[in-house]
Amino acid sequence: MTTEQLQNLSRNTVDEILDEYFGDPDEGNKIKESFKQSLLEIRQKRLEGRPTILVSEVYKKYGIQH
Repeated sequence: MTTEQLQNLSRNTVDEILDEYFGDPDEGNKIKESFKQSLLEIRQKRLEGRPTILVSEVYKKYGIQH
């Protein structure tokens, strides 16, 4: 097993245990169709290797100090 595979296994195990312990706080909630479409568009852009919004632009837009 490679280091990367071990790290992924560890992350997945921790995620599963936390989900079992705390549950999903959003379970049963519905999302707006427009928000869902926005997420799908972002995902598609990433899959195509197209640039998305730079984190520095997000910080600037929302006045976040980093």
